[in-house]
Amino acid sequence: MRGRLKMPTVLIVGKSNVGKSTLFNRLIGRKKSIVDNKEGVTRDAVSDRVIYNDKEFQIVDTCGVFENPNDLFSKKSKENTLNMLKEAELIIFVVDGRNGISSEDHYLADLLRKSSVDVIFVANKVESEKKFMEVLPDLYTLGFDEPLKISAEHGKNIDVLIEKIIAKLEEKGFDLRIKEDSRKEIIRVALVGRPNAGKSSLFNSILNTERALVTPIPGTTRDSVDELVELNGRKFLFIDTAGLRRKSKVEYKSLDMYSNVRSIRSIEFADVVVIVVDATEGITHQDQRISGIAEKRGKATVVVFNKIDLVKNFRERKGEFLYQFEEKLYFINYSPLVFTSTVEKKGIDVLIRAIEEAYKSLHHRVSTSAVNAAIQRMMMFTPPPRGLKILYGTQVDIKPPTFLFFTNGKKVPDSYQNLIRRTIRENIYHFSGAPLFLKFKSRH
Repeated sequence: MRGRLKMPTVLIVGKSNVGKSTLFNRLIGRKKSIVDNKEGVTRDAVSDRVIYNDKEFQIVDTCGVFENPNDLFSKKSKENTLNMLKEAELIIFVVDGRNGISSEDHYLADLLRKSSVDVIFVANKVESEKKFMEVLPDLYTLGFDEPLKISAEHGKNIDVLIEKIIAKLEEKGFDLRIKEDSRKEIIRVALVGRPNAGKSSLFNSILNTERALVTPIPGTTRDSVDELVELNGRKFLFIDTAGLRRKSKVEYKSLDMYSNVRSIRSIEFADVVVIVVDATEGITHQDQRISGIAEKRGKATVVVFNKIDLVKNFRERKGEFLYQFEEKLYFINYSPLVFTSTVEKKGIDVLIRAIEEAYKSLHHRVSTSAVNAAIQRMMMFTPPPRGLKILYGTQVDIKPPTFLFFTNGKKVPDSYQNLIRRTIRENIYHFSGAPLFLKFKSRH
């Protein structure tokens, strides 16, 4: 069973650069959408929950809708936004309350009236009452009621807007009270990788809908886009991240820099990190770097070779990919390895099972007696370096699984630490996808 978890959806709609992303960030209480003065920064619909006292609803930051889109990004973004209008319960139509309106506002107003969805008309950037009064007559020409004056940047009237949204949704019969079910365990999964590795296509295949913008152009995704879904009775929050670019290619305070920061935050937020590798290019230095970030932060990992439909004689060459994985990602070779094709819809169910297994490993505990029995046998066959004594060990934590060993105070070499990890995986529990953290403490 696969389905998107539905709560009332409110779309923020408006032309480019009217402050939609700033309003979105203000409503959810954190910086999630990238905000920049350039037009067309938001390309994907970014969603999150707004929690206000004991009420909640879903808010979606859409891209700016151009009247006459002149490039592939604008056309695809507009198409996605128009499709989302059909699913929304309420729309916040945002216009510029400082600089007035344009033909694109009129075009959008006509679209919204035809959509038959309820609209809350909002004038943003109203820091000056004088400037607002100058543009107010033009705002009335859009055919809506008097706009609600807000300043998303300064937080002006945001609580009034939220209360208005809640009132509208409750009038429609929605129960917005936070339900106990919404607090249940959610497996948070970040899809990460280099630009154009196929993360967004994979994201859409998992959701069974075109939720993330997909084009052949590297760097299409800028924001981290997420969606809560239920698969086989379990809740997953899937996060499609922007492709992580090399530091040497990213300018300070550029959009790529903000995208990188968002991607790393998504890794930190996730339980399981799916490292998406372009099978036509193989594992690169950047894939190794991304894997290292996930491993150092104690995240469970699953490695995916995507686009296998583009690999000639894939079945005969499968061994090459296994060798690459062991050779270049040896430090996370405990991760499940999955092969996918979003075009042919292959490997998606296998990927879901691998994510569940990695999540289970991340939370698994083993008994102290099993740890000590395995380590004692290991030391009989491979004694520790001269002068080192490992006296006792136990698992002290999960997320990631962490083991504490008491020693006589001598340093434990990295090679012997790797042997301990291998012994735990091979003789106690496989911990598939989960890194094992070791700590050592002198008995004195």
